[in-house]
Amino acid sequence: MPRLPVNRFGRNGLPVDDCLFAVTAEEKNAVRLVCLNKHARRIGLTPGMTLATARAAAPELITVAEEPLRDEAFLNALQRWCVKFTPWSAPEGKDSLLLNITGCARLFGGEAAMAEQLRQELADMQVETRIGIADTKGAARAAAHFGAKGETIIAPGDTRAALARFPIDALFTDEKIIFELKRLGLKRIGDLYPLKSSDLARRFGIGILRSYEKLLGSASDPVSPAATQATLAARMSFPDPIGLTEDVSEALNRLAAQVCKRLRQHAYGLRSARLSIYRADKKQIHVEIGLARPTQDTGRIVRQFALKLDKIDAGCGIDMMRLAALQAEPFKPVQKRFADAQKQDDLDELVATLGNRLGFDRVLRWRPMESHLPRRTFRMMEAVRQTTKENWRADAARPLMIYDGEPIEIIEPGRPPKSFIWRRKTYTAARIHGPERIGHEWWKGPESDAVRDYWRVDSKEGARLWLSSKPQEKPHRWEVAGVFP
Repeated sequence: MPRLPVNRFGRNGLPVDDCLFAVTAEEKNAVRLVCLNKHARRIGLTPGMTLATARAAAPELITVAEEPLRDEAFLNALQRWCVKFTPWSAPEGKDSLLLNITGCARLFGGEAAMAEQLRQELADMQVETRIGIADTKGAARAAAHFGAKGETIIAPGDTRAALARFPIDALFTDEKIIFELKRLGLKRIGDLYPLKSSDLARRFGIGILRSYEKLLGSASDPVSPAATQATLAARMSFPDPIGLTEDVSEALNRLAAQVCKRLRQHAYGLRSARLSIYRADKKQIHVEIGLARPTQDTGRIVRQFALKLDKIDAGCGIDMMRLAALQAEPFKPVQKRFADAQKQDDLDELVATLGNRLGFDRVLRWRPMESHLPRRTFRMMEAVRQTTKENWRADAARPLMIYDGEPIEIIEPGRPPKSFIWRRKTYTAARIHGPERIGHEWWKGPESDAVRDYWRVDSKEGARLWLSSKPQEKPHRWEVAGVFP
């Protein structure tokens, strides 16, 4: 599939066939063309050309940036689609698929008929192809890249003769070796036939010899099928459109039960899921939820979706529903004491509920850190990122809530202030304990502003605050460093 990135953009609705179009990427400190449509190739633009040069030759050229991850996902999707032709298939590079069709071609009427059907169905999906069929993987790859346009079929037993006219690039080995071979006048595969294998290995290394043997079938080069990914999804179609919340909820329960069954079969736990609703008027509604911990519990999944079902507009009715796992992680059941397990489950469900309502990036927790300075003994992190139970060091001399210094407005000065305003509320000191001076962490180097004095202030309003100031600072600037329980 020599123009896979362009074809993928065309499938997404871009007019790649109606203009000069190219996909670009940054290579060697310059933006270069990596894939072009037929109109751009016709006027002389080539892959590897810098974008500035291409613009000078064709100012009307339309370009988009390369999306390698989406291209890879599209290639993997095509590999899974090829299961209808053969169970042995695998991606090859960024734009190729390898299929082992041994014993499968006869089911389609022969190799030529199979290749034509494969080419036609991919053309219907707006994907250009060049197909090569041969006895060996290397020969088939060479036929697809350097053979005639369309399909190139090398008959059994004719591999050596057919490859003789192919360029030396068909070895698919190191570029430096290819350049050296061309410099010596070896421009075609047939030019290597009179040479001894020992001479090739001595001059160019064992790598070219292995590529040469795999190309001609002298060495084994099997197609290793890509690992099949578990399908963690389920769908349900309805004979008549539904619209009642009770019906949608019942369908969701059944879908969640099927997905959890597959999760248990593959030892996975669900972290996020998407519910897709297909209405009778062809409109689609997608609802996504996340979970604080991987789970195989149907009830926990349904409860998170139940919070959003009331906002779903069924319109003229719902024809189909599909529940799919967006993120799944290996799941290992752990034996816990009942009370601890129940507390952890309740906390996980609370985090998931708040995260689905507010966003998981807004649900934070404190994580203890090893530091001598109070303001560095913790940091904020997303609650869903907690993987282990953290142990806090209990210290009665330290407040439960520690802040990174919140300034106060002084009403009646003193050391510490006798009256002040914090968070729009006035506090008056009743009892004062301190000061406690805490220096910098000398093992991390000198810090000019690390030395602070801390005071515990019991206010008449009932709050117990921890005030701090820098002794070297004149006048003193007071801050709230924490709140005692």
